[in-house]
Amino acid sequence: MANRWRGDGGWDEPRSPRGSKWIAWVGVAVFVYGLGVGTGALVQSSSNGAGLTGAVPPVNSTPSQAVPSSPQQSTGSPNTSGATLSPAMDSGVITRIYRNSLPSIVTITAVSNSKGSGGPSEDIGTGFFINNQGDIATNAHVVNGQKTVTVTIAGKDHKGIVVGADTIDDLAIVHVTPPAGIQPLPIGTAKNLQPGDLVIAIGNPFQLTDSVSAGIVSGLNRSMPTQSGRVMSGLVQTDAALNPGNSGGPLLNSQGQVVGINTAIESPVQGSVGIGFAIPIDRLMKLLPSLLRGAAVTHPWLGIEALDLSPALAQQGHLPVAQGVLVMSTVPGGPAAKAGLRGDTGTSTNPKYDGDIITAVNGTPVTGVASLTADISNDPIGSVVHLTVLRHGRQITVNVTLAPWPKTLPSAVNNAP
Repeated sequence: MANRWRGDGGWDEPRSPRGSKWIAWVGVAVFVYGLGVGTGALVQSSSNGAGLTGAVPPVNSTPSQAVPSSPQQSTGSPNTSGATLSPAMDSGVITRIYRNSLPSIVTITAVSNSKGSGGPSEDIGTGFFINNQGDIATNAHVVNGQKTVTVTIAGKDHKGIVVGADTIDDLAIVHVTPPAGIQPLPIGTAKNLQPGDLVIAIGNPFQLTDSVSAGIVSGLNRSMPTQSGRVMSGLVQTDAALNPGNSGGPLLNSQGQVVGINTAIESPVQGSVGIGFAIPIDRLMKLLPSLLRGAAVTHPWLGIEALDLSPALAQQGHLPVAQGVLVMSTVPGGPAAKAGLRGDTGTSTNPKYDGDIITAVNGTPVTGVASLTADISNDPIGSVVHLTVLRHGRQITVNVTLAPWPKTLPSAVNNAP
């Protein structure tokens, strides 16, 4: 079964009979009136990890549920990942980075009124100082749309002003009056990361403040859909233990530099199973001027509903290529519809597989929805992208003028050929 990406909110795919995994944003929602601790938005995945959906089921645990230490955990290091570390790592690298970094890492609490919960709730996550003027980086889902949050620094609460947030890239900046002596964490880059590199995560999993875990870079350039419907690409995958509450915290390299911002986990148990994801710090640095000004961050938008092509889907639909993006429908009035891109003429349950197939963007081959998103993400709003398209077996070029991602997405509908 192919992964189906919806321009209005995620992936469509039936659950595997072997059970489901979940992608969970790793912030913690603590309901004030005793309703327990749970994750924030959850996105369902199939058991093979390939398909992610936009389902948002309620998930609760209790505040007392701490993750037990692994028998492999060293007693001489604050590592909590359960991974077997080399003697060089265990002898002090993680401890040194932890001690040096901890004063720059904070707890962020956002209070909001939750519909249907019976009262206000708290979203608890992590953040870290990026300069000595009091600016703190975190996830947008940690601040949860609030204008002010509580920032706990060394056990003392401070009022934090949310100066900028980008919900699509899940990034936010919070400002506080900085206590004396606050130092920012050193900023590195994710561009030089390699699978196998040591990484360290520090945060507040399950409200266990100042917790550290360590592991390696497990993969690069991972992608996943967000609740907005846009696919986040270029993510860093790690097996450093991430749990609810780690959201917004730093992922550090062996030099103690921030290389990522922890944001999500994939898990069948709403807890760490060794598959976590971080937003590359480079993305924050690119957007930082806009976030610090409080300016709106815009992202380019095509306005399609699409399927990743695979050899199995190509065989099933008798398609001429086995790689690319099959357009199932376009959003009325969206950029793709205006440019004349065509969707499938069948139904969602009985497609004809006759929609346009996007095979390249500006001459760069497209492997799927994630690569299509990555290809257009660097193009400015209003620019024209040249899509190489197969339409009924004939190659054509469709020129699409990119529009800004809308605040509210209308439903996509099938276009007649």
